[in-house]
Amino acid sequence: MSFVTDEAASDALNWLVGNARALGKAKEKAVLAESMTKRIRALEMARSDAKTVAEKERDALASEAYLLAITAEAQAAGEYETMRALKDAATARIECWRSITASARNLRAA
Repeated sequence: MSFVTDEAASDALNWLVGNARALGKAKEKAVLAESMTKRIRALEMARSDAKTVAEKERDALASEAYLLAITAEAQAAGEYETMRALKDAATARIECWRSITASARNLRAA
């Protein structure tokens, strides 16, 4: 009995097809979160009453708004990477199934 059955390969293919949009949305969310982190940093620097750029940056990086932004960015990146890993696993399962079924066909033909 094979680790990768026809059913497992079919499930993997269905997962790939069914989650293509979700993967795209996860990437969209990750990119947006990264941009928002930069925007929040800039806004917080602009709000700072500090005199130097270094002090303004320090204030921005220490702000609650920036902490929330980097937390959201990390969560979005984690969600995207999880979706990518699941996609890679499903793709690997299908490739393994292809190899196993091709080998079985060759053995039957020999």
